[in-house]
Amino acid sequence: MKNYKEAVQRLISLSNLETSWRGSQESLQASLNRTRQLLAKLEHPERELKFIHVTGTSGKGSVTNLIHEMLLADGRAVASYTSPHTTTLLERFRVSEKLIEPKLLVQAIELTIAGYEAHLVEGKQALSYFELATVVALVAFVLAKVEWCVLEVGLGGRWDSTNVIPKKEVAVITNVDLDHTDILGNSVEEIAQEKVGIITGRCAVISGVVQPNLRELISDVASDKKASVLFVEAPNDDHRLHNALLATAAAQAVGVKIEVIEKALAKSKGLPCRFEVMSQKPLVIVDGAHNEAKMKGTVQLLKSMKRGRVHVIFGCKHSKDAGAMLKLLAPLANVVHTTRYQHGYGAPENPAMLAKLITKNKRGKTWLFADEALQFVLGEMKPEDTLLITGSLYLAGELRTHWVSEESIVKKQSSQVK
Repeated sequence: MKNYKEAVQRLISLSNLETSWRGSQESLQASLNRTRQLLAKLEHPERELKFIHVTGTSGKGSVTNLIHEMLLADGRAVASYTSPHTTTLLERFRVSEKLIEPKLLVQAIELTIAGYEAHLVEGKQALSYFELATVVALVAFVLAKVEWCVLEVGLGGRWDSTNVIPKKEVAVITNVDLDHTDILGNSVEEIAQEKVGIITGRCAVISGVVQPNLRELISDVASDKKASVLFVEAPNDDHRLHNALLATAAAQAVGVKIEVIEKALAKSKGLPCRFEVMSQKPLVIVDGAHNEAKMKGTVQLLKSMKRGRVHVIFGCKHSKDAGAMLKLLAPLANVVHTTRYQHGYGAPENPAMLAKLITKNKRGKTWLFADEALQFVLGEMKPEDTLLITGSLYLAGELRTHWVSEESIVKKQSSQVK
């Protein structure tokens, strides 16, 4: 059997066969079909699990994680699949209290590759990296003998490869805002049409959407599918409370008692790079906020925690609205350095172009290499200062390795900081 790193590299290498993905609605639609075809080659592992399906513009990873914690606290055999990972592929797959056993993931990867070879020999369309990873997740969770799977959508919902599941107990739509407009549409109405696509049949629909017209859309689709609907809303735009309320409603929908939920919330640890504190002196926070909606939540938390001078290391994807995010950060930052990520889907924005969006009195240095930016800023900071690394989950994940290595994550089957 291949070792973990070899198996992961084999899986990643297969993505260069996929040529149909063009970041368009048409390629999204093809995604679902070819994922379903490969699952058929693997004897339909998706038919062996009970699902809670989670989509939304922001918070879907955190909500997935919280639901997992609640089902685990209720004594259920549960797994969850989130994306993207911050440091290593293993982080996408959680089984029970830990990340999946590396040897089990290797087995799932090799089974998927064997099925994929047969799929391609039959002349069927090649799959993307995310589609293959989704298939690996379903195979791995069956091998792990879990009953429940909490599944986070990768992009949109209707045509996302996670939507191959034949039935779900709960469909969660956290919220709808502008993001991935080049693929999902230029308005919240168009984006909502894609996200309601996870309502595929009778199930409990839980949503944190607040716009009246979008609530009406969700209610209409749910009615057509004979699904129930519950809307939840947190006061004062508290996004952490919002996530907890959504997860609570989803867990209750499958019979988890409130006292169990409260215990799970009390001990829950967040996902990596979700306003994650890496150091106290100085205060260092890594955060993957990569759109305006997510950045609003980040700024809200930063206001309550910041101290001393606030240093920011910022980098984002070329397709993102960097100006909107930097405008939110500007009132709290004393200096903003710009950089780029080296690894990740989609081209990063040119750091020099990002620097032009920052007023001269707050403009720091421009860095081509993020690790050099981090070393410089840490050298400049005083113990009472604050550093926020944000703008991209890829950037946050790359710099997080300064504190948590890939080797330690795989060995411990945990991404948590000590």
